[in-house]
Amino acid sequence: MTITALATTRAKPAAGRAVAIVGASGQLGRALVAEFATRPGWRVHAFDHAALEITEREQIARALGALDPPPEVVINTAFVYKEEPELALRVNALGPALLAEWCAAHDAMLVQISTDYVFDGQKREPYLETDCPRPLSVYGASKLAGEHLVRAITPRHLIVRVSSLFDVGGSRSRGGASFPSIMLDLARRGQTITVPEDQFHSPTYAPDAATTIAQLLEAGVTGLAHVSNAGWCSWYEFAGAIFALAGLQPDLRPGRFADLPPRPARPQYSVLAHGTLRAAGIPAPRPWPEALRDYLERLSQSKRS
Repeated sequence: MTITALATTRAKPAAGRAVAIVGASGQLGRALVAEFATRPGWRVHAFDHAALEITEREQIARALGALDPPPEVVINTAFVYKEEPELALRVNALGPALLAEWCAAHDAMLVQISTDYVFDGQKREPYLETDCPRPLSVYGASKLAGEHLVRAITPRHLIVRVSSLFDVGGSRSRGGASFPSIMLDLARRGQTITVPEDQFHSPTYAPDAATTIAQLLEAGVTGLAHVSNAGWCSWYEFAGAIFALAGLQPDLRPGRFADLPPRPARPQYSVLAHGTLRAAGIPAPRPWPEALRDYLERLSQSKRS
């Protein structure tokens, strides 16, 4: 197994399929690098933002073209969570389009990571892959535009929507934090914590999502897939489970979705159904409480080491 870590240097030929992971320093990117590094038959090339700027066609050609042979699969996890239309569209729509152009020209599969924010939250049962997306925010609209452009440019694509990602090390967009780590920090500082009890989602543990994405690729699945841990909950229930498993008893109070700041607009209900996984015979990731327990154990270990 060969891993080219966050660089564009030429890799030495080796047996196995080559996968290039773009956005490899992010939450899901790190999990994907770790997942493919342990799977037989794969060579991993990891690119962070400094090594590959997806909004620059020349950088894409230079970075991916330096790999020998070129990757058979490109996974794009890069994004910006911004309500600035120009920036959001450049990174979340133009970037995937340019990657799709390169993949189409080199007969590579593009895996584009998308989001539950493409939905308006008006539904009250899990969203199917076939449900019509109606984003409420600039972020959601830009991610949906990225989906459409990838579909239009290359037939060899897999669009994966995820929801409420969390992992040790957190998200770059949150300064290395995630919802569980934020909750734990607030609890240990003795703060009163108010979390909506009427906003529902599918928590997604990044390592579990990475495993399922690898399974989809190995099964040859294309098109659109929803990937999240099994089950769903309100954000209030999610916070309560975090504290219960961590052995904490903070002042946790139920809030209302209507009291959240109006921007960015969020879907009130964004639970994801797993139709594509079911059709492919791939199990959905384990129930989210099991994943949360694993996350907390890994978080504790990381702090001890």
